[in-house]
Order: sequence, then C-alpha cells, then structure tokens
Amino acid sequence: MLESIESQVISAILLSQDEVVINELCNFDASYYTVFKPQIQFILDHRAKYGNVPDPFTFDNKEFYNDRGDLIEFQYVEVHESLEYLKEGLKKNKKLIIYRETFNKNNELGADNIDEIWDYVAEQSEQARMLSDNQPMNIVAEAKERSEKVLEWSKQQRIPTGFNEIDKLTYGGLSTVEELLVLVARTNTGKSWVCTRMMEAAQKAGFPVAYYSPEMQAAYLATRFDTWRGHYKNSELFRGLYDEQYLNYISSLSSEETGAYIIEDKDMPDGVSPRHLEAFIQKNHIKLLIIDGISYMQDDKKSFSTHEKYAHICHDLFQISKKHGCAVVVAAQANRDTKESKDEKGIPFPTIYNISGSDAIGQIATQIFSLRQIFDKHVFEFRLEKARMAANGNEVLSYSWDVNTGNMQYLPGGADEDPVINLPDSNDILTPSTGSVPDDLKGIIDLDINDDVEF
Repeated sequence: MLESIESQVISAILLSQDEVVINELCNFDASYYTVFKPQIQFILDHRAKYGNVPDPFTFDNKEFYNDRGDLIEFQYVEVHESLEYLKEGLKKNKKLIIYRETFNKNNELGADNIDEIWDYVAEQSEQARMLSDNQPMNIVAEAKERSEKVLEWSKQQRIPTGFNEIDKLTYGGLSTVEELLVLVARTNTGKSWVCTRMMEAAQKAGFPVAYYSPEMQAAYLATRFDTWRGHYKNSELFRGLYDEQYLNYISSLSSEETGAYIIEDKDMPDGVSPRHLEAFIQKNHIKLLIIDGISYMQDDKKSFSTHEKYAHICHDLFQISKKHGCAVVVAAQANRDTKESKDEKGIPFPTIYNISGSDAIGQIATQIFSLRQIFDKHVFEFRLEKARMAANGNEVLSYSWDVNTGNMQYLPGGADEDPVINLPDSNDILTPSTGSVPDDLKGIIDLDINDDVEF
C-alpha cells in the first residue's frame, strides 16, 4: 500500500497540468510518506524555493537515498484516480505509518515502562484521529469553495441514456458526480431492453460500461446491444442467422476502444456485491454501472431481511457512484400491487410505492422512472416518479417501439398518437401478449427474462 499510493501521488504532482491537483497534494508534508520520503521532500523544498514543483527532467536527474544509504529507484505510473482518492490514500498511509511507529515504540519500551507506553499510545491515537475526514462543510466559511465546486460539476460531461427526451429531463443525461437511477416495472415489460439501450448509448459516447446480468448469458444479451446499434433483427441474431452486413459490423465493433462489459455470476465466484463491483469499476475506469437483478446480489454487510439487504446494497452502490464518478442504474421489480395502480387510461403504471423488496431503493435513488408497455399499440412509456436534480412534473414519455429491430420513435402526443415509423410484420414483433414469437424462440427471446408474472 505504501509504495503504491506514494508512487501515484508523486507521479500526479510531477505530471499533472492541473494546478488545483498539484496544490492540494503538496499540502501533505513528508510525514505522510515512508518509501519515497526523500523524493517528496525534494519536491516540496523545490516548490517552496522556486514557487513550482520540479519538472520531470530535474527530478529524474536527482539521486535519492534512504536512511541506510540505499539508492531509491522511482518509476512513474499512470494516474486515473480522483484527487479525493489520492488525498484519502495519503491519510490512510499516515495512519499505517503511525501504527507501525506505535508498535515499534512499544516493543522498544517493554513491559517495565507500561505508563510511558500508554502515554505514547494516547499521543499516537490522537494523531490518527486528527486525520479523520469527518469534518462537515461549513457552507458559510466555505461559500466560495462550494460555489466553485458546483460550477466544476456543472461542466462535467453527462452520460446519454439513448432516449433524447429523458436526457432533456435530466439536464443532459446521467450525472458522473452522483447518480443512482432506478427503473421500476413489472416483469416482461422491457427493463433489460432499456438497460441495454443505456449501455449502447453510453459506450457509443465514450463512457466505459459494466452491466450485471444474472440471468441472461453475455453473448445473448449482447445481441440486444447490436440490435440497438445497427437495427439488426434480434430474432435472427438469437438464432445465429448472420448476414454479411452484420459480420462487417462485428469486425468494426471489435476495434473500438471504449469497453462495454457484461458481468455474469461466474465472473465473480465469491459473489457479485458492491465491494467486488467497486474493484472492477476501479480497475476498468467504469463510468456507468447497470444492475439488472438486484435480488441476485450479495450484501457486503450482515442483513437479516430482504428490506435490509436492498438498503445496504443501494447505499453502497450510491457511495461507489460518488467515490468513483460512476453513474449507477438499477432495474427494480414492481410488486403485484401494481395492477391496482392504474392511470386515467385504466392501464397499470407502477409508482414509487410499487418497488418490490424495500422502500430504501426509492429513498436512496436520485431519480426514478416507471416503465410500462401498451402491447396492443406497440407503445412503450416512461414516467418520471422522482427527480432529485431534474425537471420533475411526473411527465410521461411515450415511444412507438419495434423491439425486434431497435427502432423507437418519440410520440409527443402520447400513446394515442399514430406513429410515423412503419412497424414490421407481426411475426417479427416480440410481444408476449400477441403470441407472435416464433415457437423455436419462445423461452429464449423475451422482453425481460421471466414471463411467468402477470398484472
């Protein structure tokens, strides 16, 4: 741990062009270092004398030795972590240094000096406590700093959802500052299709995505990505009926740099939990995490009920979002009471109170959209149920949707408006209510995974 965080911080100081990063990291003196203590002392002395940190050439031509007279070699590393992560890492580094000093001092003093040992332990403990980040923001004294932070956040690029109207409601898409968006719908409504659309749109915009799919295998689910991207008939892709155009697309797609990862349970043998997902997010610089099956996840904490489990998981996912600048989307099941939640059309539409398993999901969420399909009209609808930072008027967004080809058209007039796009033949539309799915595909292709729960 010591060498790793010290290498990251020194590399950031010497290679960063951001004065804020340099200034913040140079506020930590040499007592926060042990492996590269001579190096950071040289950097700080140079900055105090000349007003800036040494350039890499000056630094590289300086030899550094430890207390034993051994030459200390330093290797630059690429730094992708946030400033907050680096600062927190240095504080943890110093706590470890304090612990080692305390342990060594106790061994040196021995049991005959027990009073002196306890005095030293108390002194060291106080030092460690002073490193705590528990001090809340003083919005009066720190008025300038907080206003600048909001301004900085407002300039960050937002992640497109793949639905322009949703992006408008959410001021440009999903936030990379803090975001836990919940999609709530009954089974077989199309949650997984919406989630794959979000994955496709984010990847296309250059945001690495991780998608947890506990039920559908990655290769199958990926065909939905292809359908959204290239409008290839999903009924053919599922059967391996590929034409030359699709094969050329596959060849071209594999050369793209931005990743889209589909995580199955087998990929994390110890269980898919927030802690294990966080390690994956950090390693692969993920900016959008999609959870398409929260009930399959494991709780890193001890829970005694489903309600408590979901509360823990959503809390941890939200902390991950804030810590790593990674938006999180959770597809949640609506309970059976949804059948009583009918709108003026007499058709069930889930509300925030219909989220199955735990009220905590809705409480923690930054935004909630409920979903439904009006199958006889081939219309898909979103309704904004909660918005912490969006224009919320419980607006309903209606789309004419051909799920088999990934064609979607916004209907400004709602579900009663006649769509302009030409829907395909009924045999190509995958709707559970019409029974038009080919017999050999039933049980394989679905709007969602399970189809045994009805309104």
